[in-house]
Amino acid sequence: MKLCFPVDAFQGMKSVITHHFGAAPCFITYETDTNEAGLIYAQDLQTSGSCNPSIELANQGVEVVITGGIGPGALHKLMDHGVHVFQAKDGIVENDLENYRKGCLSVYGYDQGKCDCNG
Repeated sequence: MKLCFPVDAFQGMKSVITHHFGAAPCFITYETDTNEAGLIYAQDLQTSGSCNPSIELANQGVEVVITGGIGPGALHKLMDHGVHVFQAKDGIVENDLENYRKGCLSVYGYDQGKCDCNG
């Protein structure tokens, strides 16, 4: 299973998970079957001149996103593409990966999603 963590800056598995999914400059991926981590830059997800990470990450096989915050538009796009979205608990990739494995993260639903970036 391929997991994804939007981060503000790449610091490996110690990276801080962002509170604004759509503004993340990069995404750490983690493949649970192989225990391999990867890095995707937001600029590499651009289609038609704009970044739409929700759809592009789903197209790259991401099945789970663990984020500190996400707006309703991005949340719905991910969920519409079969991606499960979880609320980060500790805010550090390696810690929230473990929280996910233990089943300790809350799931976002269609009635959720909040973005405070516009005021």
